Amino acid sequence: MFKTIFGNLLFFFVPFVLSGQSINFEIGQTTSFYSHKTQSPEINFFSTTGQSFRFSYSKEFLNNHEVSFGISLEQANSIGRVINTELIYDTRFLGVFTKLDYNIVSLVNRKFCASCTNIQLFATLGGQLSSLVAGTQKINESTFNLKGVEDFKGIWISPLIGLKLRFDASDLVSLYGAYEFIPMINITDNKEKFKINQSIIIFGFRLWL
Repeated sequence: MFKTIFGNLLFFFVPFVLSGQSINFEIGQTTSFYSHKTQSPEINFFSTTGQSFRFSYSKEFLNNHEVSFGISLEQANSIGRVINTELIYDTRFLGVFTKLDYNIVSLVNRKFCASCTNIQLFATLGGQLSSLVAGTQKINESTFNLKGVEDFKGIWISPLIGLKLRFDASDLVSLYGAYEFIPMINITDNKEKFKINQSIIIFGFRLWL
């Protein structure tokens, strides 16, 4: 009897709990720009590109909106110049993030999928905590490790804002593209007030649970 009741409850609640959940895989291209407020002599920085990899879990709420939690590995690279000396920065940050995707508009096309909305546009707000896990600075032919260097050590906090366009290919799979702007601020005591402004163009693959 108890097994029957438990089985019926499980049958009833499991689809409810699992509905609207997904795991997401993302790759992206980062563009980063460094800035110093008190650097002397002054370094002129130029933006350059890198790569981004993310894995996250998402849950829908209020029908069309969603919240995500995940981990990221991102490059934040740049090129600097002091007089006639070129500086090349190659860095990797490991982080955790949370995002809220607010549905702006849904374009419904049920010709091929009677139970899904094909295209949705979201506004994204969120935040990220990250730390440098690998990094080098190349000056002429010499390469220096950035781990433990004042400008890069410690925890970085990053607000996040962006747009996402999602296409629901089926009830099981969605594809999406997104743009995010992420200013990275080092909350560790930093006399040189160094920060990184980063933008990411993302391509994502979503598997519904």
